[in-house]
Parts: sequence; structure tokens; C-alpha cells
Amino acid sequence: MTDTVLTEDRGPVRLLTLNRPRQLNAMNAALMAELMAALTAADADDSVVAVVLTGSERAFSAGADMKEAQSHSGRSHRAWIQASGGSTALYEAIIGIDKPVIAAVTGYALGGGCALVMASDMAVAGESAILGYPEVKRGLAATAVTPTLVAQIGRKWASELLLLSENISAARAAEIGLVNRVVPDAEVVDTALAMAQTLAGYSHDALWMTKRVIRRSADLSLTQAHALARDSMLVMRGFAGEDAG
Repeated sequence: MTDTVLTEDRGPVRLLTLNRPRQLNAMNAALMAELMAALTAADADDSVVAVVLTGSERAFSAGADMKEAQSHSGRSHRAWIQASGGSTALYEAIIGIDKPVIAAVTGYALGGGCALVMASDMAVAGESAILGYPEVKRGLAATAVTPTLVAQIGRKWASELLLLSENISAARAAEIGLVNRVVPDAEVVDTALAMAQTLAGYSHDALWMTKRVIRRSADLSLTQAHALARDSMLVMRGFAGEDAG
């Protein structure tokens, strides 16, 4: 382990901090592997109810580590495909774990860093935060970041962000659904932690089931989602009956 992701428990809330401040917390292979491991560990730990994800010092994350990417310029097509699967798996892990994940965003959240924000269940941004997807402007195709963005804010807004490659303010991000709340920079992590502590006071089974239904509903028709919600309600009633017994 290289301490590129710091882990701290605040009671039932696990705070994960991306820790490559000199590189604006750009995501290299080591950071992605450590973050994946930290998310898996949080999901498996019954003492953890919610996760807050943030970045150290001046940024949430500036996205992919371009220096690392350039050092692999001689890779085969197969190696590139295998490597690109790491970032996709990371976004899917954030969406897929049963614990709510809240992103606490200060400074830059760009490219893959912005995709981490999108994959989180909720996001709090500082007033001076800057979000965006600069891939096309850099001559790169915005691929791994696209599916979650389109699913959450729709094709039109996703097209504007991805094709124009213009950074946006935290206030604008809130308007189009990239973040939930905008607060003064100094209050970002505390606000996210307070939200997570609120979640920790609720029924953990109810949180677990609700996140599962939210996640799965996005991939279903409305009729299928209603059926899923009904079946999930019956499961929860079964839990309640067991507790009463």
C-alpha cells in the first residue's frame, strides 16, 4: 500500500481521502487499486453505514494521471483495453456497494474525478469547485466517463459537457444535477459528514434496500421498477416480522 487513499472512521462513517496532492489527486493505477480496495472493505464492514469520499488539499481529483498514461504509449491495444477497464470498474464499485457514498468536492473535479462525483449517491461541492470533462479538448475520446453521466443528467447536458469540454462552476453543476448542495469551501467535508451521520441514524436495512432499488431502477422500465419496489417492500416487511419475533 502506498497511502494514496487515506482511511478514517468517524463513528459509523468512513472517510476516504484521495491523497496525491502534488498531482491534484490524479488517478494512477495505485490510487485506483487502493480506492477499489477501500470501497470493498467499507462495504464488507458492518460497522460502516456510509462513506464520504474527498480529496486532499487543493483538489478532489484532476482525473486520470496523464504522465502515467503517456509512459504506457507503447502498449498493445489489448493492454489499453484492460487498463481502461480499471476506471470503469471503479465507477461501478461506487454505484454498486450497498453503503451510501457522498462525494465532498473542493477544487478541481475533472474527467475521471468528475466521474467519481457522478458515481456517488450524493455530492456536496464547495463554492469555488470546478467540474468538467476535458477529454475531447485534449484529443481524447470521453468513453469511460460517459455512461454514468448520460444516465444521471441526460443526453443533452452530457453532450454539452463532454463535447464542448467547458469547465463549470459548482453552482452550475447543482443546476444540472451534477451535485446536490453547494456550501462554502471550508464546510464541504463537515457538511458531507453531517449528511452521512444523519443516514447512520436511520435503519441500516432500510438504507441498504433503498440504495439497491435506486440503483436497479435506473436500468428498468417504469413498470419493472414498480414491480421491483413492490417486491422489495415485501422483503422489508419480512425483515420487520423477524425483528418482531
